[in-house]
Amino acid sequence: MRSSVDPATPSGRPSVLIRHATVIYPCATRNEAPIVDGWLRIDGPRITALGPEPCPAATHEIELDGRGKLLIPGLVNVHHHFWQSLTRAVPFGRSEWSLGWLRSMYPLWQELDADAMHAGVQLAAAELLLTGATTSVDFAYLYPDGRGDLLDVEVAAARAIGLRLHVVRGCTPILESDIAASLAALPGIDAIRLTESRAEIVTACERAVGRYHDTTPLAMCRVAVGPTAIPFDDADLLTVLLRISEEAGCGRHAHLQPRPDEVRRCADLHRCRPTEFLRRVGWLGPGSWVAHGTMHTDADIRVLAETGTGVAHCMSQNMRLGYPAGPIPAMLRAGVPVGIGVDGAASNDGGSMVGELRLVHLVHRLAGVQPDYSPDRWLTPHDILWMATRHGAAILAREDIGRLAPGCAADAVLIDLRQVGYAGGLHDPLGTLMMAGDCTVVDTTIVNGTIVVRDGRLTRVSQPRVVEDANRMSAAMVRRATARTGLTFGSMAPRLAGLVSDR
Repeated sequence: MRSSVDPATPSGRPSVLIRHATVIYPCATRNEAPIVDGWLRIDGPRITALGPEPCPAATHEIELDGRGKLLIPGLVNVHHHFWQSLTRAVPFGRSEWSLGWLRSMYPLWQELDADAMHAGVQLAAAELLLTGATTSVDFAYLYPDGRGDLLDVEVAAARAIGLRLHVVRGCTPILESDIAASLAALPGIDAIRLTESRAEIVTACERAVGRYHDTTPLAMCRVAVGPTAIPFDDADLLTVLLRISEEAGCGRHAHLQPRPDEVRRCADLHRCRPTEFLRRVGWLGPGSWVAHGTMHTDADIRVLAETGTGVAHCMSQNMRLGYPAGPIPAMLRAGVPVGIGVDGAASNDGGSMVGELRLVHLVHRLAGVQPDYSPDRWLTPHDILWMATRHGAAILAREDIGRLAPGCAADAVLIDLRQVGYAGGLHDPLGTLMMAGDCTVVDTTIVNGTIVVRDGRLTRVSQPRVVEDANRMSAAMVRRATARTGLTFGSMAPRLAGLVSDR
């Protein structure tokens, strides 16, 4: 049963054998029957075999006991903003629609520096790994005062903790709606530039792609490009970014609800809706995906389906900022690949992947959320897992992740079913994962053949240090922003950070 390791991939890792997993969902086919009492073998960074017990005799260095545990593929998070993990639950702007919330956050986010970025990335990556995500997109669009080194910090931090990263070298050619004008009168805001010029954007995107975009199988880092807000008055910028994407074979990503102000602006300039505008400039297509699609019409959905464009569905963000849930079932019926994202942990305000799956499963059942949506059409636990694995992989143009199959990346997650919150739910273990439980932390997470979470704890970095660094950097950002702008943000972090430290 042993296979050789591809010499082009990292080698020298101990072989891993998971034995007697209570139930395995490989995500090989839709609505598949699970493997009961199964095993899975990993050699180097790849899965080499799996099946029901008894396991054929084979040598291995590490054996993991799967008894009492659910085994699924590593989950794929298709939208996030890692640095926002440092600004969770800030009182200032908390009771605002999205534009008001963003307006309140930019004065705080302007204090993002290398130390804060490192802490934010490690915190976001830690939470993802602890809750079952093995691959994550990070839409890294903010580089205050031209701090281009922040991308280098991010990639290094993600590598250190062991997360498979798809980093979008995003950009801010404009601030959303009228935010720039409203911020102009704020003391201290002019001292830090929040936007980038076209020349800066192009140079930075080309550098990111050239330095970090790895097209080899099982790659641990790939790059995409895209603006945080669609520049409807600068289609040429989208054309340039499209050229970079096509020449490098990398993805394209952008936010697109679309909000009423976006719809009006696009109609005034181009006499069409934003989705159609993006199709006209060539932005849509395989390898392109948008977040969040909460206000898409039937016509928008047709455009997405016809072009093969993906959607990142971030239910927590929709709820937190007062957006609709989005026509996700209609998108799926039309053939649009819809993945699941936790979004930035300031607009979430968490970052749990398993938690996000549970919300997606339940919220769309609420009366009034979806028109003419009877129980026979509700999303099932299998649908949700497929979105978080196979659809996520497809959106990122990857055949090597999102399923447990020989030759695929050894990305796997074990969830202990022997918890009080899961007891009584063995009728359907996958359904129980989506509908029950009082904790979203998994037992074991394996990425590219490396065990990065074991017994619910990180293995490659100090978990207490991740927490302490995040709290310390969060408090420091508030202090600097308050000194610069006079805003207090209603934050207790400067007072409390030292009181919750373990050292």
